[in-house]
Amino acid sequence: EIFLRPVRISDEPLLKDFFYSLSDESLQRRFMSVLKSIPHERLQNFVVIDFSKEMVILALINPEDEREQVVGLGQFSINDVTHTADVAFAVRDDFQGQGIGMELLKYLTLLAKRRGLLGFTADVLADNWRMLHLFGKMGFDVQKRLEAGAYEFKMMFKGENSSRAQNRDE
Repeated sequence: EIFLRPVRISDEPLLKDFFYSLSDESLQRRFMSVLKSIPHERLQNFVVIDFSKEMVILALINPEDEREQVVGLGQFSINDVTHTADVAFAVRDDFQGQGIGMELLKYLTLLAKRRGLLGFTADVLADNWRMLHLFGKMGFDVQKRLEAGAYEFKMMFKGENSSRAQNRDE
């Protein structure tokens, strides 16, 4: 069973273990480079969060006990100018293909819509077929552009909240 919750500052050791558990391929797909180390300062970017500007959600197994482990991470950073958020994910290799990315994206979409955001943006490597498939399944209005081996996605939400947010700015 997978449990989703917002990140806490005390999650730094869990996140360190999570990132070091990812394969080079998964790190490449998440960060568009292979990280040889994840220093404390880099981990702080994931756990010291201004929730008015960004969101980090963890997918956990064995929550709240000594065997607790992060198996997925989803995050967004809000762009106040466009009323969208840049979204990114990582799922531990041995948990990929089990719907964790979809659940993280659904939860982040719910939170983004509650904030009145219009949609998500994302940069996705052209060979990251899981992410390309995931975005296609969500029912967003998707625009994408391929540049230098990566897609730039613009995914607008459908439904009443999107139009309400748009009307707010007119």
